[in-house]
Parts: sequence; C-alpha cells; structure tokens
Amino acid sequence: MAFARNHLGNSGLKPSVQPLVRLVTDFTRLVTDVDGLMMEMSRTAHEGPRPAKPNGDARKLTPNGPMVVLRENTQLFLESLKNFASLLDRVPVPLMELDAKARILRTNKQCAEILNGAGSPLPGKSLFNLVAASDTKQLRERLELARHTNKPCVVHVSIVQGGKNHSVDLRIRRQFGGNEAGFVAVLESSPDVRDVNGLPGLKRHPHASSIHELIVALSRAQTLGAIGKITGRYCCKAFHSPAGMIFLTRDRDLQLVSQWHSVLVPKKHLSEEIIKKGPVARAFRTGAPVFWRQETTTHSKVSRFLYRLLQRTHCQSIIFLPIRVLDQRPIGVLTIVLPHDSRHAEALRNDLLRLAQIVAACIMRIRAYDEALAARVKAEDAIQRKEEFLSILSHELKNSMMPILGWAVALSSGTLPSDKQNLALEGIVRNIRTLNYMIEDLFDAARISSGKLRLQPAETRIQDVAREALAAIQNAVESKKLRISTDISEAIPPFTADSRRLQQVLVNLLNNAVKFTPAGGSVSLHVRRRAGMIECVVSDTGRGIERKFLPFVFDRFRQEDRHSKVHSVGLGLGLAIVREIVDLHGGSIQALSEGTEKGSTFIVRLPMHRRYYRSAARLRPMAESPRRQEKRD
Repeated sequence: MAFARNHLGNSGLKPSVQPLVRLVTDFTRLVTDVDGLMMEMSRTAHEGPRPAKPNGDARKLTPNGPMVVLRENTQLFLESLKNFASLLDRVPVPLMELDAKARILRTNKQCAEILNGAGSPLPGKSLFNLVAASDTKQLRERLELARHTNKPCVVHVSIVQGGKNHSVDLRIRRQFGGNEAGFVAVLESSPDVRDVNGLPGLKRHPHASSIHELIVALSRAQTLGAIGKITGRYCCKAFHSPAGMIFLTRDRDLQLVSQWHSVLVPKKHLSEEIIKKGPVARAFRTGAPVFWRQETTTHSKVSRFLYRLLQRTHCQSIIFLPIRVLDQRPIGVLTIVLPHDSRHAEALRNDLLRLAQIVAACIMRIRAYDEALAARVKAEDAIQRKEEFLSILSHELKNSMMPILGWAVALSSGTLPSDKQNLALEGIVRNIRTLNYMIEDLFDAARISSGKLRLQPAETRIQDVAREALAAIQNAVESKKLRISTDISEAIPPFTADSRRLQQVLVNLLNNAVKFTPAGGSVSLHVRRRAGMIECVVSDTGRGIERKFLPFVFDRFRQEDRHSKVHSVGLGLGLAIVREIVDLHGGSIQALSEGTEKGSTFIVRLPMHRRYYRSAARLRPMAESPRRQEKRD
C-alpha cells in the first residue's frame, strides 16, 4: 500500500485532497440533503398547496432551497466517485473490496481481468464462486481469521472462472464501511506458477482440475486402470496432452498398464514395443526424465516413430518420466505427449515431476493393498488346503489300518483257513508299505518346509535307477493288466546325482501313471540324452489333467477334483516332493495333458555336468554355465 500512496503522490492530485475522504464527505452531504428534501415534501403535503403568484408564473427555486442544494451535492458526489474510481484503477496491484459475506463490491481493472477477463460484471458476485471448490474451506477460515484479529492474512487459492486459470495469493485485511465490517484483498501471482505462466502460450486449460483435486481423485482409485484414467484426464486438461502411456514393472519387465489418446491418435499408433525399447527403457534405467523433441536428429526406428507421432498430434515434445517415490528405484515410466516446444516443456519440469511422484505414491498404495489382499487369499487357501489334507490323511490312514486290523484279528482267532492265511499276510504287508510311503512323504514335506531336504550325490547310472523304479511298480502294473513300454538309452554316461532320490522321483511318477490309468491302458518310460541334459519322460493313457489345473499340479496338498465321485488315492504330496528333488538337482519338470480322458505326460530334465558343495544348512548344487556344458559335451 506504500507503493499506492507514492503513486498517488505522483499522479498530479493535490496532496490536501484525499479522494476517499472527500467521497465519504460528499456522500454524507448527499444523504443529508435527500433527508431534508423528504422532510420538506412531507411538510408541504400537510400544509396544502401554496397559491400561485398574481402574474401566473410558477414559483422559482430559491438559491438556498433543498432542491438546489441536492443538485449541487449530487454533482460533487459524482465527481468524488469518479475521482475515487480513477484512484482505484491507478493502484498498481490487483485490488478488490468485499462486503462482510465476501461479495465483491468493486475491483480495479487488473483485478477484474484476472478474475473474469472480459466476462460479465463482477460487483455483486461472491468470491467463493470464483475459487476452486477445494480452496473454499481454506478461504472461509482466513476470512474469519481476518474478521476477528484485524490482522492481514494470506491464502493460496486457484481462480477457475472467467476464462483463465490462475493460482494466486490473496492478501486479505478487514476494513469498516458504516456499521458493517468488510474486506479489502490484493491478488498476487503464486511463485510456483509465475515461472510457467510467465511464458507466452503456456497457460493451463481454464477447466483444469487443481493438484489438490487430482490427489483427492487418485486417493479414491482402487485399481491401476483407474489411476491411469484419472492421470490421463488430468494431463489432457492441465497440459493439453493428446496422448500418453503408463508402464510399470511386472515380473521384472516393463509392461503397459494404461494409456490415453485423443481422436487424433488411434490406439494402433501407440506402439508399445517400439516406445518401450527406446526412451522408456532409458528413463527407467537412469531414473532421470527424458525429453524427446522434434529437433532430435537420429535415424533409429524409435525416433522415426516418435517423429511421426508428434506430426500426427501436432505436438512438439514428449517427456518420459520415471515413476518413483523420493530416492527409491523407479517402478515404472509415465509418458506424456506435450504440445509445447522444448523451452516451455523444460519450464513444466517441476509440475511434471510432482505429478510423477503423486502417481507413484498412489501406485505403491494400490500395490501394497493388492499384495496384502493376495497374501490374505493365499493364507486362506493354504488353511483350507491343510484342512482338506488332514481330512484326506485321516481317510488314507484309516483305509490302510482297517485291513491290517481285520487281517490281524482273523489270524489271532485261529479260525482262518490255511489258504487264507497267506492272503492275510500279503494284505498286512501291502498296507504297511502304503503307510510307510505316506509317512516318508510327510517327513519329506516337513524337510522341504524347513529347508533340510538334503542330497547325497554320487556317481549314478540313470539306466539302473530307471530299471529299479520299474521293478518297484511291477506288481501294480500286473494287477491292473496294463501295458508298459520302455526305451532306455545305454549311451548315457554316469553322472553325479542322488540315486535314491532320483528313484523316488521316477517311482512317484510311474505310480501316478498306474493309479490314474484304467485297466487295459498303457504306461511308458523313455530315458534319453538331449543337448547336455538327461530327459526322462513318463506317459500314460489315463484320466489326464484339466488344463486349468495344470499350473497347480505340483503344489502341496493340491489334488484335482476332490469332490468327484472317483476318489484320488494319496495325500497330494508326491508331485510337490518330485519337483523339489528335481530342483535340488538343478533340473526341471513339466506336466502336459490335452485334457480329461486324454492321458498325461511328465518330462524330467537333469543336467549331466554339475558341481556340489556343502553348507551348514543344506547340500546345495551349483550348475555350470551352459557354454561350459556345451564344451564338455
């Protein structure tokens, strides 16, 4: 306000004449004269009309009459009002006056241009109607503070009406007018926006949502797709961006999770692979924003594609922002096509980096929520599968123990015929072996959970292991009258492995094949050498596996179609133990099936050349590099 006083002193007005004081004085005289005129008119009405003069002329107004005084004072008031309005427009800052309810009384030209441009007149409008909805509460609190403390206060708001969008600082102070206290406010551009809006042609869209509204909208998003849509709408409004993409890391690879584009950019022109191989990968790797401009003079496939994209959208630059929170590693990249040239795009850097941080925080929140939800689902599923496992375990134990008990009682009674005694002994031995297999599986499952399943590597011939496994299932094959075919290559040299555990792998796979193959079917075992690996293939023509169950076939406590009428004998641990043993040998196992009633195939691949070393916790194998394996082969 000191600057305004200096400006007034240099404006040519007499120092002794204060326009504001003169305006109030003249307005008071005008009100007094109007009051006197009303009293004169009331007295005339009571006394009746006075007689006209003899010459018939109308009675002239006396020099000191109320009407003459009223006319003179009205002219003085209008002149004072004109001088005050001129003074208000000469104030070098955007200034406005408000009443007690924050309604605009008057503004100077600078303030009117900021608030409403060339729109409708502002007097009578509420200031709350010109401020963003997210800022009204803060503005109301500052007005109440200025009303009760009589101290100036500052509030940062966004003006979103009148054809422009300005972030301003309102400096508000209370002033008195009559018996009611109003406010006077000075508008100042926000320092965060002045650097951007100081550049020509870089104003935000008049209807662009504020950053506070963006944060509120993102806080309500529950999916990555919703975050992408909200971010796309904000970029379209705030930066006039016609297209953009969001890449996030999934399974250690950048994948496109969301994109937005205007009618000028069909979806086919946003080539995910081309963009991902160039600036997106560089921004993600370095953690620094990458600006791509039309002036870029490279002849790579990516540059040609980006140049065509800018030509199609009538834009001048593209920015690739790493999405990360503070100093953490990036979790993705935000790509925005901008209509601004390089100088203007660089000026937007702070706003864009802030946008990337806000989006990163929301993505981290949703990822944490998804991970917690997935962990809960996984835990609930594990609990359910363990309950089912305990139910199956008790059922399998009962199935094996009841025959043992029955045959033992029959033998102890001494009434069992001699031809049945051998049958009883065979039944007892068979069911005890079944119990022993189940107990061994339970021990192995416990060792796997605790990380104590160990190997005892030695020089092993896979041919001998395969033949011993075939001998172990021979009785089951003969009892179901199955056809079994084998093809075991003798050209495979000995290699280092745990022969007992490999035999357990093949026995489990062959037992499953026999179990799920109906009488008259066939089972095959092929052992061969392929590309430095030993490949064991177990196939059958049995019940097969549903395709939707294939990804879970090696999970513990999982069995296909538990509620079917045909009960699957076993605990659901065999294939899980097989996978763990194969993994410890550095190999892999794969399950294949065309569907139910179409048989199944299990392929085990084991490395021929492998070194082992002992540790305090467990025996761990170390695989040689594929290149070294090829040299040895």
